[in-house]
Amino acid sequence: MRRSTCRLACAALLALGPGVGHAQAPAPGLSLRTEPDLLRIPADRRDPLPLFIEADRLYGQGREEIEAEGNAVLRRRGQALFADRIRHTASDGDVTAEGSVVLVHRLNEVRGPYLFLNIVRETGFMEWPDYFLPEFGGRGSARRMFIEAEDRLRVERAEYTTCGPGVDDWYIRADELLIDQSRNSGLARGATLEFLGVPIFYTPVLSFPLSAERKSGFLAPTLSISGRNGPEVFTPYYWAIAPNRDYTATPRLITRRGVQLGNEFRYLEPDYRGELRAEYLPSDRVTQDNRYLLAARHLHSFGTDALGGRWTGVVDMQKVSDDFYFRDLSTRIALTSQANLLRDATLARLSESGTLIARMQRFQTLQDPLAPVTPPYARLPQVALNSSRLDVNGFDLGMAAEYVNFSHPTLPRGQRTVFNPSITLPLQNEYGFVRPRIALHATHYAMDPQSSSLPASTRVLPIMSVDSGVVFERDTRMFSRDLVQTLEPRLFYAYIPYRDQSKLPVFDSALPDPSLVTLFQENLYSGSDRIADANQITAGAVSRLIDPANGHERLRLALAQRFYMQDLQVSLPGTNGRDRSKSDLLAAVSARLVPAWSVEAGAQYSTSQSQFARQALGVRYMPEPGRLVNAAYRYNRGQLEQLDFSGQWRFSDRWSTLGRYNFSLSDRSILEALAGFQYDEACWSFRFIASRIAVATQQANTTLFFQIELRGLSRVGSNPLELLRRSIPGYTETEVNRLQPPDELPYPMR
Repeated sequence: MRRSTCRLACAALLALGPGVGHAQAPAPGLSLRTEPDLLRIPADRRDPLPLFIEADRLYGQGREEIEAEGNAVLRRRGQALFADRIRHTASDGDVTAEGSVVLVHRLNEVRGPYLFLNIVRETGFMEWPDYFLPEFGGRGSARRMFIEAEDRLRVERAEYTTCGPGVDDWYIRADELLIDQSRNSGLARGATLEFLGVPIFYTPVLSFPLSAERKSGFLAPTLSISGRNGPEVFTPYYWAIAPNRDYTATPRLITRRGVQLGNEFRYLEPDYRGELRAEYLPSDRVTQDNRYLLAARHLHSFGTDALGGRWTGVVDMQKVSDDFYFRDLSTRIALTSQANLLRDATLARLSESGTLIARMQRFQTLQDPLAPVTPPYARLPQVALNSSRLDVNGFDLGMAAEYVNFSHPTLPRGQRTVFNPSITLPLQNEYGFVRPRIALHATHYAMDPQSSSLPASTRVLPIMSVDSGVVFERDTRMFSRDLVQTLEPRLFYAYIPYRDQSKLPVFDSALPDPSLVTLFQENLYSGSDRIADANQITAGAVSRLIDPANGHERLRLALAQRFYMQDLQVSLPGTNGRDRSKSDLLAAVSARLVPAWSVEAGAQYSTSQSQFARQALGVRYMPEPGRLVNAAYRYNRGQLEQLDFSGQWRFSDRWSTLGRYNFSLSDRSILEALAGFQYDEACWSFRFIASRIAVATQQANTTLFFQIELRGLSRVGSNPLELLRRSIPGYTETEVNRLQPPDELPYPMR
């Protein structure tokens, strides 16, 4: 749980901790080990750490006063000081350094012409310091730096940037910086942000953390322009309540609608965590309604019981004021396209032998007037048990049991109880397997007489199946490389006798799309309300090319088809039985034979009608991160036909373009279009993205995103990164060239 306000890492300058950095070694000369005079220093201020002084020439009066000249070095655990001349007085711990002074702590360096430091009281000052902070990727300079305590600093006329030496594309200038390492906080007074020589932000007081840890304060504002809402401005305020709790308030000015207030509270404990969200837009100027969103998510671990079972709980609640809330107020297609908002409370027990789940679940259905949908059933409650015991005298035993109370405002309501034990005999070795299985599916329905005329009923069905397969391997050579080729044929037989189920309700059964998974399942339908009669064989095969050097799968081919020995008699309401002798032929291919290219393809072909029911093809070219092209084609007969192109291409170290075009050939409409560019410097980036998203039937939203990112400080503008990751599969953020310590630190900002 980490979130920070915009960070002036300069303050850390001098967040200097223990350790010794690197600097130019002194020329061979004299060295001396000395210690502070503990008798002349008060007991509470004594520091027994020894000092080591090296130089070309050493002068002094015993150990009382030592002066070092020529490549002078003073070392102390956690500190190193280099200068032309160093003077140390043992009685009071005073150290003065002149000429090319370099103070090193850990990897951080501070350089200047003069330093005074009392090594006992940890106080002092440096004139005209320049500092370099590789831990934070920044550098800067100041008029004067005061060391007021071991962990407290004050810097006058400070400047800071993450740009490299000699490049001042952006920097922060502050009249005064106060740095308190013990509290991990800094305070800047009179702070101005300049970008390309133009002041773009000023604040009289700016509080910031010294590291990436969370700190209360205003986050960088977010700007965007939407075709439906006009210009929008987000100004979040972040409150770090405790290390494990925080709260963010986000006022959002929507020029065409009004001011929306967003709230998010997050918490984290050893046994539970979660978040609460609320958004409220009073008196929307377009709809004239009060609009809101409420959401809560909580995950809880209750520990382990006496039998070794782990108890967990999840609560997930969402509610919006109206059907068009996300379409009007969100720019994320994942939100604008969802139709059902989950409201769920689940308690689960997990153990080695199985899972017990108790759930209360219902949905808020968001309707599109041009494409209405039927709301799903609520489960109030649902209790499910799935357990198994392996290798009981050579057999695997399984049990699936469930009780659900289905509720709906307009459809028949009722209760369903399912009892489904099974026994499997696993016969297998390294080259093949045979798994005969017998199961009993018993179902009882108790219907609500006020919503349905269906009587209470019970259905009991035996289910028998045999799954088998073998694996063949051979060494081969293709595409100028040694490979292992496999051939893995598989046969699956299922038998389920016919039972009349026309008087049973349909709460959750449906006919899923055929796939290489569903063809090897016993029941044609999903859910438990329809158990299809079956006397069928599924034949399939998989062939793979495997690189023996690393185990990577270079090519995978899969085929499968189901053959029916009888006509289907059990059907869903409004559908007819099956009169074909075989299913459609399914095929899938995935290949990555060369590093830059990958291909995924799948097809469903009707051998009886000699036409494709579904097709999908995806190709990716990615020679290196930041250079990527995706192309995809999707077809589902009578439902959709789409082309989808996306990509990211870096033309140089600075310029890259981004885009996506998802077009529906069946509707002759754009589902999503995105275009933009990104410009990168070593210490800042600029992104511009234009996006158009279909949010409902015959409705679309156009949004402009623009953002300036100052490395190590903040991002100003609307953040398109989430949009880019979702819209462009394989999108990679541009690598940032980290600042490296220079051999000679210049004074570029004075």
